[in-house]
Amino acid sequence: MRSVVAAFALLAASCTRSSATDLDGNAVDPFTGDAPATVLVFVATTCPVSNRYAPEIRRIHDDFAARGVRLYLVYPDKEEPSAIRDHLKEHAFGAQALRDPAHVLVKRASVSVTPEAAVFRGGTEVYHGRIDDRQVDLGVARAEASRHDLRDAIEAALSGKQPDETYAPAVGCSITQ
Repeated sequence: MRSVVAAFALLAASCTRSSATDLDGNAVDPFTGDAPATVLVFVATTCPVSNRYAPEIRRIHDDFAARGVRLYLVYPDKEEPSAIRDHLKEHAFGAQALRDPAHVLVKRASVSVTPEAAVFRGGTEVYHGRIDDRQVDLGVARAEASRHDLRDAIEAALSGKQPDETYAPAVGCSITQ
């Protein structure tokens, strides 16, 4: 009996390491529940592009949370929970943070930089890419965005439609493997 209990404990521990976790180390599946859309926004504490997008990420969270959309900030690098908590407090993102050092969500969302976002409807990805077109290249940004790709994709998901664009290349800091 003890060997069975030990085997289950080992299995549970390995599942936690291979899935996203909250900042307390608990496994989290962002796709459970009945949200009309789930949004993953990949960020990093040390990425200046992610940090510049903090106000817009907060606005997107606030604008769509009332409509049932779940938005998660996903930290794909091996950042410590204390550094993430400090980052969340400093930038007032407003969304729940997940750690994804095993890149389970990175792979599912097909993202490669921070900040980059993915929108899912019913667990199926309908968009991944940039938040908007404000960041033209590393170190080059427009004063204002002319396209709001993430907002448009969320609106399409909420209306049951496919977004006009399912991918828009993001500019930011590379996610390390």
